[in-house]
Amino acid sequence: MERDFKEVVGLLMRVLGGGEVSHKELDDLGFEADGELETALNEAYVKLREFANDRELRLNDVELDRDMRSRLQDCLDKIVKACDQTSRC
Repeated sequence: MERDFKEVVGLLMRVLGGGEVSHKELDDLGFEADGELETALNEAYVKLREFANDRELRLNDVELDRDMRSRLQDCLDKIVKACDQTSRC
């Protein structure tokens, strides 16, 4: 699980640094977790998928782009919090 977990966090950090994520990267992504960490990772995956799906809209709307990246920051914060509560991360 650690490798997959790090891949999700890596994608989030890249996007939060101003990068993009492709549908192919998301299609290849897999992770396994349970409890609060599973919930946080699933939410991050859904938000990353929405981010990739809305690429064209975001390119034309700076405010939308900023808002979507902010929601991804919230996802990362939830993952960190879930990890802090377990010893598996």
